[in-house]
Amino acid sequence: MTIDNLYIYLGTVCLIGVVVIWWAASALLKSKSNREKRLRRLKNFNSVQTTSPKVPGQPAEIDAAVEKIENRFSIISKIAFFFIFVVFGIALSFPFLNSIPAALVSIVVAVSTTVLGFAAKPVIENIIAGVVLSLSKAIRVGDTVVVDNQYGTVEDISLNHTIIKLWNWKRLIIPSNKMLSLELESFSYNDPYIWVHVEFYTSYENDLEQVRQMAIEAVEDSQHFISQDAPAFWVMDLDKDAYQCWVAGWTNSASRAWNLASDIRTGIAIRFQAAGIKAHNFQVKMAPHDGHAEHESKIHALNGS
Repeated sequence: MTIDNLYIYLGTVCLIGVVVIWWAASALLKSKSNREKRLRRLKNFNSVQTTSPKVPGQPAEIDAAVEKIENRFSIISKIAFFFIFVVFGIALSFPFLNSIPAALVSIVVAVSTTVLGFAAKPVIENIIAGVVLSLSKAIRVGDTVVVDNQYGTVEDISLNHTIIKLWNWKRLIIPSNKMLSLELESFSYNDPYIWVHVEFYTSYENDLEQVRQMAIEAVEDSQHFISQDAPAFWVMDLDKDAYQCWVAGWTNSASRAWNLASDIRTGIAIRFQAAGIKAHNFQVKMAPHDGHAEHESKIHALNGS
């Protein structure tokens, strides 16, 4: 390679390196800023509305989450820039590789690859998975999710693990490489609205229209119900001993959905007890005793008994 061509090559590599570094820095800053703004807009950081035993309360949790995002993106930017400079250095060394014996280059590359492959495999897997999770929008800090049948809020996503604060305030810690392959159910990915339904049974002896009205009232009386759309009631199945019913209503967050479902169940149970509504009935056959004939006793059971 002539001197003129060498200068052109080095200049081109430097220009491409500057553009790539500028693009990577801009993308990371924009992603970090968007995540911080989204967290600041959150009204509730918990999967269930509770009275926190911690004195600072809700704002302190959001501030801590924002700080974790800043630290994580700071680490990601350092790793990204390190790899960019490594690739940049390799690209600059291409014109001089002819002066190095090919056997020596092959040995160095083979040994380095083998050592990194065996010794640093778990670390590299976690780092790569952590970077992918951090830059992905599939799961974000503050999202309410169900992972492995565990319900909670994503509290932190680091390069090594993801921390989910469960509904009872315990922490579920999942390695990043495992988290990347898990299927999860998100309650807040696109919007916070949730269609909450409650299933219950009522005996065929009851007035179905009265049952429907009581179920709808139980939804409407909850402070967690939002009234843009009226509650819905369905008879889902005709079992042997009872109607299988669903009642449903809208709410606007996962934590309020938890409380709305509880309010609906409680409201239905209280109304059924007050009105003498039977949830279902069944028959128990009594075994013969002292020579008496077998007889049947019909038992009515209230919901939850």
